[in-house]
Amino acid sequence: MSASRTDDLIGRPHPSLRPFVGDYVGYDIAGVPAGTHLGLPSGTLTFIVSIDEPLCQVDAVTGSREHFDVLLAGLHLRSTLIAHPGAMSGIQINFSPSAPRAFFGIPAAEFAHHSVDVARISRPLAAELHERVNLESEWSARFAAIDDVLMRTLDDTNRPRTEVADAWHRIVGSRGGLPVAVVAEDVGWSRRHLGSQFRSEFGIGPKDAARIVRFDRARRLIPAGRGSMAEIAVSCGYADQAHLNRDFQDFVGLSPSRWLAADDVARTHTVGSDSVGAASARG
Repeated sequence: MSASRTDDLIGRPHPSLRPFVGDYVGYDIAGVPAGTHLGLPSGTLTFIVSIDEPLCQVDAVTGSREHFDVLLAGLHLRSTLIAHPGAMSGIQINFSPSAPRAFFGIPAAEFAHHSVDVARISRPLAAELHERVNLESEWSARFAAIDDVLMRTLDDTNRPRTEVADAWHRIVGSRGGLPVAVVAEDVGWSRRHLGSQFRSEFGIGPKDAARIVRFDRARRLIPAGRGSMAEIAVSCGYADQAHLNRDFQDFVGLSPSRWLAADDVARTHTVGSDSVGAASARG
């Protein structure tokens, strides 16, 4: 069953925020069967402000549920489960990996592989974001409210080391195509030292970062039907369709076709643009 309503709007943040924030994506989805949506790995941290109802995340192992008014999910290598009653509404703020330092004074590695209630980091920030977004009815006004809150929070002097940020920039700029050895040489470090510093800052290694960049582009193109699966695989830097299928199985636990069949939200609604890293980790 397809969604009877899938409204979304992509907004650009204020210029002062753009080194750290890729875009704002408002979504309002209704008419799909109640079920579970898969939150997939991507090249940005996912910062969500819920509208009306909290976002419900399910632990895949225990089945326990946690509800979030404002959520921040770090870089991760496995899908997350989001339960919904057939409707979801909110704003996704796509954070670059440098954003946690600029807004919270914390490296992105602190959020890797899990989601955090933003109220645990800054209760006043989470409360103001949620209240102001939910008071507005127009997307443009909601985006303006987020701009205002984030600009007052921003410390753009708190950034990752230049070499680490440059390494991320090179990986994203090549769409995950540069070998790690080349990236390390470009920034003037050994491969081992780059891996250590990269993981300390972002919570994942450079090889996994490249895999995520390729995967994220592919998973956005697949629902849009932009070519055959084999064509999408090659255009996203995979050796062939089998290579793409292996990454899907690793990240999602399903083949691309089974993922689309199982997730009504993914089949009808792809959040954000088909590019990764609109905001640079370099800032």
